[in-house]
Amino acid sequence: MYIGYMGDIVFSVAESHMLTPSNYQRESSARWAEHSLILRKPVSQFGGPGLESVAFSIILSEDHGINPENQLKALRKMRDTGAVFPLVIGGKPVTQNYWRLDSIKEGDIFWTPDGRMQLCKAEVKLTEYEEGNKTEEQSLNF
Repeated sequence: MYIGYMGDIVFSVAESHMLTPSNYQRESSARWAEHSLILRKPVSQFGGPGLESVAFSIILSEDHGINPENQLKALRKMRDTGAVFPLVIGGKPVTQNYWRLDSIKEGDIFWTPDGRMQLCKAEVKLTEYEEGNKTEEQSLNF
């Protein structure tokens, strides 16, 4: 059963294959500026919405039909190349913007007797990537 995807990584559950996000957490905030005034309390100014962030874990296990080393290699490539990608969970986009992979924390690793990685828990942190503001990109074009 199809659950969603993160770029080229597809989340799904089937009899011989399982790759799903767990411990899903979403965080967002507003942007505020504080302007100091002499002998008065600061004045707050709303600057707009902040970027969304998402964190979740995925268990990469040979027992679930996943090659942990290949999946980690794909995740590291996404992180190290600055790839931006859609994030779809539950069959619908998390936001209308793309996302970037900020970090991967690899842990709970189990190895086979011949030295292959059998299982790894990867905790990923993503941040929303806003494509609508082209001002900075345009100023770099000479």
